[in-house]
Amino acid sequence: MRIKKFAVRGLVLAAGLAGCVGFAGLSGEGVSSASTHCSVSNGHQVERVEGRSGCGAKAGLGSRATADERSGGGTAISVSDNGGNAAAYNLQPGSTALAGANSRGNAYSVTTGPSALSVAQARRGGTTVAVGGWGGEAYAGPEGARCSGGFAAAFDTNTGKACLHSGSIDLRN
Repeated sequence: MRIKKFAVRGLVLAAGLAGCVGFAGLSGEGVSSASTHCSVSNGHQVERVEGRSGCGAKAGLGSRATADERSGGGTAISVSDNGGNAAAYNLQPGSTALAGANSRGNAYSVTTGPSALSVAQARRGGTTVAVGGWGGEAYAGPEGARCSGGFAAAFDTNTGKACLHSGSIDLRN
């Protein structure tokens, strides 16, 4: 019986993530045309600041890191090591997306609303996803998943923890 509850919550989380990312991509409201892109691999590092927009990416040997700040007024930072893959995408002003991955982990951090924070920390071959939107805070990593604020969704495969928070909706396992 417990598996069915988790499956339903997983479907709701997936639908929420898809809807949030889709809405942010289609509406374009609040997103300026300026963007800052940082992408590195295999032992390189880059930082860029353009106006009020900033990104930074650092990748250890055999790793990849990408950070895209697309709002013209926020921050995206990614760091990876030991074969990790980290990607951070900020889509709204005043928001911050942070992603870190090591030991073949995959971390994806996205902010889709203003004043959002998303943090994804992957390790030991696991995958983490954190989406913060509309004043939300999302965390996925070694301590599980935490969601708060306006809209937030997070998932960590190593702990099996997931959460979705939006207004009065507060799902977590």
